[in-house]
Amino acid sequence: MGNGSGVRARLGRAVLVFSFAASVALAPAGVTLAGGRGEVRKQTELSMLVVGQIVIERDGKVHEYVLDDAAKLPPIVPQLLDKATGHWQFDPIVIDGKSIRARTAMSVRLVAKPLDDGRFDVRVAAANFGKPAEGEFLTSREPLKPPTYPQAAARSGVGGTVYVVVRVGRDGKVEDAMAEQVNLRVVDTEGGMKRWRGMMADAALDRARTWTFVPPTKGEEVDEPFWLARVPIDFLLHEQKPTEPGKWEAYIPGPRESAPWLGGMDASLGADAVAGSGIFPVKGGPRLLSPLDGGG
Repeated sequence: MGNGSGVRARLGRAVLVFSFAASVALAPAGVTLAGGRGEVRKQTELSMLVVGQIVIERDGKVHEYVLDDAAKLPPIVPQLLDKATGHWQFDPIVIDGKSIRARTAMSVRLVAKPLDDGRFDVRVAAANFGKPAEGEFLTSREPLKPPTYPQAAARSGVGGTVYVVVRVGRDGKVEDAMAEQVNLRVVDTEGGMKRWRGMMADAALDRARTWTFVPPTKGEEVDEPFWLARVPIDFLLHEQKPTEPGKWEAYIPGPRESAPWLGGMDASLGADAVAGSGIFPVKGGPRLLSPLDGGG
């Protein structure tokens, strides 16, 4: 959304958290971060988001997975996912009292951290398993209006992603909202990073509190007293574009926040656990019983 300064905020892409590590050499060409603050810069992560589908068998084991844009992805992606998915065990999906084979959306975030020898430690750092096509969840009658880009952030070239969680009442209005995590694409002092995160979180939450949703009319969610959903918001400068499939992006991950009304949500599930623009349920997807890294 433009605000007169050539910048826009966009309801954006976004990813649960597990870790299988492998040391590999990467060539993250073209990755730059503004500014230079030593201790903060050490927090930099290179990240790649991959999306696709996963088939869960009746016994909860993974039958197969398929990735979008597979030809554009580096070899490390299937290497890591083959290792992890081979050990994943889900709670069987039951419909009308019977376990079924289910195909559902999957998004996975890989994270690469630099090592002292110039190589990178790469792990499957996050993933989201979408809800099988059964029943309904929250929708919106029209596209959710994005927030106004903070002018101070725009002038300073600060961009990032805010992962908003909304609590929606039975009338479709937002009862409460929080910024669960804010990842920035700049480097500043610790105090500066906190200021930028707060600025973007405030802008996102001011807008989120004005949104209205359409509650489900059928399915297992219909009688809930409220619904929780994540909505990722990208703040992109006018010259910036979403990262292409198979490309690494650099950012400084923000701290994970929580709220009492989240109801003790599993802390192992990452705030940035969704991919693509839209409205994503906080609960309700296939439940992974085994460790996220695929270990025992």
